[in-house]
Amino acid sequence: MPSSSVDLPEGVTELRIPEQKVFDGQPFPLILTPSPSHLSESSSYWPQWSLDNIDSLKRLLVQYGAIMFRGFPIKDPEIFDRFAKSYGWKEFPYVGGVSVREPVVGNVYTSTESPPECKIPFHHEMAHVDNHPKVLFFYCDVAAPEGGETPLALSHVIHDLMSQREPDFVQRLTKEGLRYVRVAPENNDNTSALGRGWKSTFFAETKEEAETKAKEKGFDIEWLPDNNAKTITKVLKAIRVNEQTGRSTWFNSTLTCYTAWQDARNVRTKAVLFPNGDEMPESAMNTLQQVIEEVEVAIRWQQGDIILIDNLQAQHARRHFTPPRRILASLYTY
Repeated sequence: MPSSSVDLPEGVTELRIPEQKVFDGQPFPLILTPSPSHLSESSSYWPQWSLDNIDSLKRLLVQYGAIMFRGFPIKDPEIFDRFAKSYGWKEFPYVGGVSVREPVVGNVYTSTESPPECKIPFHHEMAHVDNHPKVLFFYCDVAAPEGGETPLALSHVIHDLMSQREPDFVQRLTKEGLRYVRVAPENNDNTSALGRGWKSTFFAETKEEAETKAKEKGFDIEWLPDNNAKTITKVLKAIRVNEQTGRSTWFNSTLTCYTAWQDARNVRTKAVLFPNGDEMPESAMNTLQQVIEEVEVAIRWQQGDIILIDNLQAQHARRHFTPPRRILASLYTY
């Protein structure tokens, strides 16, 4: 049902649905839909509307952590590309990511080419590298007939609950940080959720070029049989303070790595480590799974939906699904 409890730009109203949850006294995520006076506006109107209301929209993104745009006439990837670019952020190259993605148009890519039976756990986009996108757009081009949600979770809420339930673990993460380990094939492996090849990961054609670019991005790289590459990040912070909100956030990929970085080349329990090589404690990982299940918000996609995510505040995931499904992504930085 529509609502008007927040100060919104002209042309939209707030939508409330049962799947939302309330944190810090406000719904998550914020859902916007065209107001009755703007229902007849065409798709070409809304990119300019975003530009005209950019300060208000950016303020709302910081306040809520994520915004869903539902009921807007954004019916194709080209208009989605224009809508995302209207915010004026810098396009972010997908260097260092682990998923296989295919270009679509402009700064728009498929969200992942991993198989539909693969569940992708919660993560901040590219938290396993030093340079990561600050904002993400996801667009529903084709909604799955069953499953395929992109659940969201506020990272400061995860941090606060983990601090209550696993204080020693959180204290160690805060003090020491983490390193991430992945073995990548030479070329993309679409059968694995982390099957992006080292050539694609580093935009390189030779081992020498990959080594140079890997070091530039803060990776150590070791060559293994079958032209596989073992990449190890430098020590990265696991708990970060968001400068815009002042909140401590669970900005790491421990759950994703520990539960999902498993394939013919990788062992999940060795994919994320403390700097001295210690593995994540199983009991803390079980607690983390429980916390995320408590706070996650999963909304069924509708064709044309767009979700704008503050990657510094909110994590996302992907549930398995029955095809067809096509979710597109566009990444940006400040």
